[in-house]
Amino acid sequence: MNLLPHLKLESIISKINANDGIFLTIGMVALITGILVDIFIIRIICLLIVIATSILLFISLRMKDFHPFMKIKEPNSLSQSYQKNEMMKKLIFDDFQHHDNGDFKIEEVSENSYKPLSETVSNTETEGLNTANQLFKMPSVEKLRVIPQFQVADFFDVNSEIFKGETEPRTEFDFLLTKVLGVIKEVLFAHTAAFFWANREKHQMIMESFVSDSPSFFTSRRFTMGHDLVSKVAEAGKPEFISEVNPLSEAELLHYYERPTLIKSFIGVPVFFVRGNIDESVEKPVGVLIVDSKATDDFGQETLTLLGQFTKLISALIKSYNDKYDLLLDSELLSSIRRLQERIKQNFRLPSIVQSLAEETSKLINWDYLSIVLYDEAKRAWVAKKITNRVYEGYIVTEQAIDFPESIVGQAIKNNLYTYVDDLNANTTPRYYSEEKLDRKGSFVSIPISSLNKCYGAVNIESRDKSNFSRRDIDMLYRLAENTAYALEIFFMQEMINEYVIIDDVTGMYSKKFFMQRIEEELQRSDDSGTELSLLFVTIDRTEEIVGRYGTESFERVMLTLSKAVRASVRSYDLVGRYDTNRFGILLINTAANEAYIWAEKIRKNIAGLVINIDGKNISITISVGVAGAMEGMKKEELVGNSVAVLNAASQAGGNVVRVF
Repeated sequence: MNLLPHLKLESIISKINANDGIFLTIGMVALITGILVDIFIIRIICLLIVIATSILLFISLRMKDFHPFMKIKEPNSLSQSYQKNEMMKKLIFDDFQHHDNGDFKIEEVSENSYKPLSETVSNTETEGLNTANQLFKMPSVEKLRVIPQFQVADFFDVNSEIFKGETEPRTEFDFLLTKVLGVIKEVLFAHTAAFFWANREKHQMIMESFVSDSPSFFTSRRFTMGHDLVSKVAEAGKPEFISEVNPLSEAELLHYYERPTLIKSFIGVPVFFVRGNIDESVEKPVGVLIVDSKATDDFGQETLTLLGQFTKLISALIKSYNDKYDLLLDSELLSSIRRLQERIKQNFRLPSIVQSLAEETSKLINWDYLSIVLYDEAKRAWVAKKITNRVYEGYIVTEQAIDFPESIVGQAIKNNLYTYVDDLNANTTPRYYSEEKLDRKGSFVSIPISSLNKCYGAVNIESRDKSNFSRRDIDMLYRLAENTAYALEIFFMQEMINEYVIIDDVTGMYSKKFFMQRIEEELQRSDDSGTELSLLFVTIDRTEEIVGRYGTESFERVMLTLSKAVRASVRSYDLVGRYDTNRFGILLINTAANEAYIWAEKIRKNIAGLVINIDGKNISITISVGVAGAMEGMKKEELVGNSVAVLNAASQAGGNVVRVF
């Protein structure tokens, strides 16, 4: 009967504990309602509710702490507590006990009956036992949890250049390959791990990357294939495995050390890669992976199996590198073609087309000599119109005619097919003409500049190294030559049209062909009648600067303004024609050279005083004038040549001047 009130009290408290979350919610709602509602009665009611729920929550918390019969029952309660002695037992395990049967005694004791171990042993053992208790005292859980102090650098190359921006495929490949070699070296406890390319065209082994403990690893990066172990793997395509390297033959077997390093064990495995179709037969490796050690018999069959897995990884890296490198080259080629087209649009002249091809070739391919051969109508021959010599050694000069088709360039033009000579020393055909005195070493490529309808010449590159140009280099040069050919086709078609047009469509002057025809007629008339005749050539100073700043279309407007001013300065029976992109010809009838000089000065001053509006900007221009008088029996080529010669002299003198032949 005495337990009944306790049981009822426990039941009431349990219900309060189970619903203390509800009480808390009701109290919070009542508190918020009392604050928000501006009605006195409702505020009083809410206040009473808050007080009641607070009392119930307080009772619940206090009963949990002090009631001897309280246990943890309700999972819904917001606050749960464990009693100090609840569900806990104390065990004593004395590992210093001595029992004959070798067993240990474990006792369960109450808190009141527990005594320290030091009180249960003899006084002679107390001092040693206290010391043992201190030595074997169990630390708390927090003290046992040791957190390693890792840094970001343990998992990430913070300062690596590869993560600081866009990197080239070669840089990325070298970075990843070095990481793989580092792993191989650490896993196999090796002395050196390295990767070599096999260049069979040049018969060389080329070191790509290495990780070594040796300070004497060679620095030249390449050596000739021979009887060393790396070359044997590259030639045979099979692994080489040596358990003990003879110190006397180390220098012959291991060419990648500058001096003997006391290497004892070596293993080299081939690395294969197929660039095109995977169905192609794989016979020769593209590279060799080597690992060595200073310990005898350090590698076994399991090492060979492990390296086989790493070579598969390296092959995948090579494929990724090749794919990205091809994409990069394609991107650079497209950029070069775009720059070539933009430059030709801005200055659609033959010298500009030739110069653009030479510059873009220089950006894509590594060469020592470059030449561009085109057909010259005046000389009736194929002539070198552009020569670039990077090594400043003896080579052919500009305007050098080539032997057609007895030379390498002549054959490329005739057959409309590219010609690649990987070793000039083994080829007896001259590059350009039979009497050339050029060094016979190196490699040479001739690519025809041809469209669908016609071959206009050839672009040629030469290197002093044998087998210097790859198939990829030839393809890129072919694409550049192809785009140049389309530009030349448009240019020569335009020239052909201009030959049959009397009036220039831009300036309203006579076309070049008609103007030259009239010069010949007037020379004949001058000889027959005994009258004087003078030829003036006019050019705009700083033409390239005007074209570069304002564009080709704006320059054409300048030429139109200039033509109007020139025609206004001469007589109606004088002839004015457009000779070139930036040159006018003026034929003064019945005028001597000294009188023509006065006419030229008049024209020069009129032009210098002009103000021309280009895209809202007012500019002024100056001209240079060359004057030449005709003599009896003179041909038109001689008269034109004299006038052009003094015009060039006037331009080189700074411009804005008249010179007389």
